Amino acid sequence: IISTAIRLARKEEMHESLHRQPHNTMLIHISRYQNWQNTTKKLVLEYVNSLTESLNNDLPSAPTSIYSIFERTWYKYYAYVIENISTYLPDDYEDNFLTKKTFNDVKQLLVEAINGVEVVALNSDSGDTLEYPENKEKKYIAVGGNKLSRGFTLEGLTVNYFTRNTNFADSLLQMGRWFGYRPGYIDCCKLFTTRNNLDKFDLTTATIEELEH
Repeated sequence: IISTAIRLARKEEMHESLHRQPHNTMLIHISRYQNWQNTTKKLVLEYVNSLTESLNNDLPSAPTSIYSIFERTWYKYYAYVIENISTYLPDDYEDNFLTKKTFNDVKQLLVEAINGVEVVALNSDSGDTLEYPENKEKKYIAVGGNKLSRGFTLEGLTVNYFTRNTNFADSLLQMGRWFGYRPGYIDCCKLFTTRNNLDKFDLTTATIEELEH
């Protein structure tokens, strides 16, 4: 939600840019089993609905409101990167749209950011689909498994929650689309995974580099 709000804060700046990506997607990949995916979708939808209700009803200035939780999350995961993104990027990396934002800039857009979020489980049992029309901005939280790890395109992928345990290099590399070139929002991208997965991903990519040489 915070990542989407940051992108909304930059929307006017990027409005006429050909590089602007209008869609926002979060990926949750925890299991290849459909029952786990469908259960996760249900729980995430309940949580999104709870957040939506709180954002619409809590007093933004109250110290115990949902807004204070978002503020703590902002300073834990976002503030330093948003303010210092240029130090993380190569010298020849140019992106004029990575403008600095404060929590106050983001705070007023949280309701807009969460409105219209669709939670989908992408498997044959759920019947859910993922569509990105050209004339409408979409916000998805996509819960998936094998269907998502076989070249599925996730437009505006911003947050990736990947805890599935796999020893297969092709699955690791397919799910390793984190996050490439993201004009105007590379500093909004977050990956949440396990140390074990990171070690396996490092080993797989190192092996590929050795084969290339």
